[in-house]
Amino acid sequence: MNKKQNFVAIVVCFLFVISSISIPTNATNEGPKDYPNGWTHRPIMEQFTSLGCPPCMSIEPDVAKLWKEFRTDPAEPVTFISFHQTNGAYHDDEFVNQEAKDRYNEYAVQGTPDAQFDGGYIEELGGGDGTYDTYKDHYFESGERDVKPTELRVWQEFSEDKFIFTINLTYLGEGGFHLPTDPDVLDSSVYLFVVEDDIMAWSSEEGQEVMSHNVFRETALHDVQVELQPAETWTQEVEWVIPDTIMYPSGHEDRDGNPQEGEHPIPTPINPAKISVVAVVYDNDDDSRTTTAGKTGNSADTPRAANSATPKSTAYDEDNEPPKVVSYDEKLNGNIAEVSAVLEDEDGIGSAYVIYNFHNGSYDDEAWGVMPMEIDENNVATASIEFSSGDPVWYRILLVDGKHGFAASESKQFEGTGGGLMDEKTPGIGILGSIFALFIGLNRRRN
Repeated sequence: MNKKQNFVAIVVCFLFVISSISIPTNATNEGPKDYPNGWTHRPIMEQFTSLGCPPCMSIEPDVAKLWKEFRTDPAEPVTFISFHQTNGAYHDDEFVNQEAKDRYNEYAVQGTPDAQFDGGYIEELGGGDGTYDTYKDHYFESGERDVKPTELRVWQEFSEDKFIFTINLTYLGEGGFHLPTDPDVLDSSVYLFVVEDDIMAWSSEEGQEVMSHNVFRETALHDVQVELQPAETWTQEVEWVIPDTIMYPSGHEDRDGNPQEGEHPIPTPINPAKISVVAVVYDNDDDSRTTTAGKTGNSADTPRAANSATPKSTAYDEDNEPPKVVSYDEKLNGNIAEVSAVLEDEDGIGSAYVIYNFHNGSYDDEAWGVMPMEIDENNVATASIEFSSGDPVWYRILLVDGKHGFAASESKQFEGTGGGLMDEKTPGIGILGSIFALFIGLNRRRN
């Protein structure tokens, strides 16, 4: 072969290689969200705990402090799910279910308390003094790690007996050149975890009812495989019906110490006003773990999280102020409580529901009633609640704005019902309600 032929062969080979290289031209048009703290994404903590586990309850104040600190500031880009377990001699946690146990087994967790940051990139087994600082440090290290850049959005809307979740995932691409053996794609697993925040339940360890945060209820979307090219978007809408029953793991005990097998009614009714969905995208090609001295990653090599989102974080990312109730007008007409509320949002109001019960503003042994509200052209929403004389009427308003932003008002007792008005400025059931709950809890405690 002469020099001319060699040159032609080299040029053809070069052109072939160039044509084989993936150049994500759309990937560089948009960068990832500029998260506070200089993070690359929203890290997630999956905590495994139990209300009957002494070390779990010993660190609960630190975990609660951390979560309250982050959730009060929507600029703080973190998410949190609490999966309740039964381990060893601790069988009586009301929040345990089989799906939570399955998640526990997927990470091959050795005991509780345990926390998996970004899908096991960092694992913290056990706890004690300094848990607040330790967990916060893990959040920051996870948030700064290199991940495939994504934009993740999730919205929720309440309707009668169900929620409608919409998830939107865009892969932004890493940019630059990629060989055919290493294409620029996102091979991911997507989950929608349904959690309920600020709920009361009996703790055998504390000997009283305690408040728990972001408790896992069910998975609305489980391990959906999504593969995206740079600048490609995937969207899915999911209906999640609020369950009347939950599948419990074998050997679980109820609050009275009775063994429970299989599916049975939930002992703690789900309050729609406290429900939120947590969307997480896990990178199937990423099983990295921390290399920081003194820290460990999960040994199960589970896919690590590339991003997470909630409706609240989505509203923040879109600069969308949540809808709100501006004022209330309450009228009693015999045994009918007529609720009228002025709603406000610059994008308009999409829907509104009033949820109510006749016990207290936070926790009881019966489900909340649900009623759609009629909304007029002035964004005044109205509904009528029938009740029995002497019963208190407690209610909340759930509303969605024109951009699908979700919000829930604080619980409120209808004035003139139940023999008096209790002020509930914080999540809970008031002083009298707390005494009553403590009395009930002590009577339920096993000897």
